[in-house]
Amino acid sequence: MRRPNLALLLALSVSFALSAGAGSKAPDVDLRLEDEEAKLELLNERLGLLNDELSQLDSKQTTLLGELHRFDIQIRLANKQLELLALELKRGYREIDENLELIQALEASIAELLPYLKSRSVSLYKQGRLSYLRLLLSVEKPSELTRAYRYVSRLAREDGKKMSRFLDDQKALEDTKARLLKQTAATLLTRKELQAATRTLASRRESRATLLGEIESRREMAGTLVYELERAREQLSALLETLSAGEPMPETATVHIPMRVFQGELGWPLDGKVEGRFGTELHPRFKTVTVRNGIELGAPLGTPVGAVYGGEVAFAAWFEGYGKLLILRHPGNVHSLYGYLDEFTVSPGDWVEQGQPVASVGETGSLAGVRLYFEIRFEGVPVDPETWLDPSRKVALLISDAN
Repeated sequence: MRRPNLALLLALSVSFALSAGAGSKAPDVDLRLEDEEAKLELLNERLGLLNDELSQLDSKQTTLLGELHRFDIQIRLANKQLELLALELKRGYREIDENLELIQALEASIAELLPYLKSRSVSLYKQGRLSYLRLLLSVEKPSELTRAYRYVSRLAREDGKKMSRFLDDQKALEDTKARLLKQTAATLLTRKELQAATRTLASRRESRATLLGEIESRREMAGTLVYELERAREQLSALLETLSAGEPMPETATVHIPMRVFQGELGWPLDGKVEGRFGTELHPRFKTVTVRNGIELGAPLGTPVGAVYGGEVAFAAWFEGYGKLLILRHPGNVHSLYGYLDEFTVSPGDWVEQGQPVASVGETGSLAGVRLYFEIRFEGVPVDPETWLDPSRKVALLISDAN
């Protein structure tokens, strides 16, 4: 059987580290296996949910918003697949490092044992099969026989231990080299899959951008989109009416002051430029009018989104036209809405405090890229959020942080 080329394995390991990109950090060797497995399990669970969501969408009648929704899911699927593969690749790098370190330790141990074993083997060979007995018989005085017996027994035990250790190290070395070869091949495959997933993500984003470009350039598609967005706003109003007619605010030991008392003083959900304002907007080419019941704030993907005021999570799911949408129900019959989200960090029924992170910025449902959609409704009526938020643009902070 051909022995693995350790020099080749070392070279492959170095090439992996270089291919990870200049300035990138080495795999976190201190990452606990339980945490890693939990992350992998969570990512696989989310991939399963997204695939189910995509299957359900495929069974529905296609609309422009539905097609954009499909692209959004496919983009999120590709992103999660990238996360999963990146985590597996990181684990592969770490396992390669661990196996290389073990190989070095085993080779050092074997190198330490070899001189002793070679010396003993030469001595035993010269003395023949009865070498230990010959040592005993070489004692001239009977009174020294007991001492000689103890010496020979200790020598035999030491020879046996070192030979056993040598054989165990040799076996462990061969097993580790075989495991390293297998891990190297698996890591190479994962890296290829990661590259393919990166291309898939770019393709999905390009397809979505192409569709938006067609909508922008074709009058009939732009008109259809305006109609679908209006219908989505009506459906959202119906949902809010249902939420407003639901259970009263939960009773707690804390007295909740109505949110309207702080109109004009509320902190912003994040620090970002206002990319779209409340009110009507005229299409520059087709002169179609769209209504925006909230504002849009530019921010990097994954930016934490904070609750502008304490309230109960009334809704956290996908909603056509708004992507992943979170609705908070506040004291005083006020609702705040956060759309185009990437991930939720709270669930329906949760009570959140002012400034508490509730989600992260995404581009689900957005027609203009990564941003946050933010809306406030007072007694079911959309109001300009900028008239409720602090004009100095301070960001909402947790009460505990503010004190």
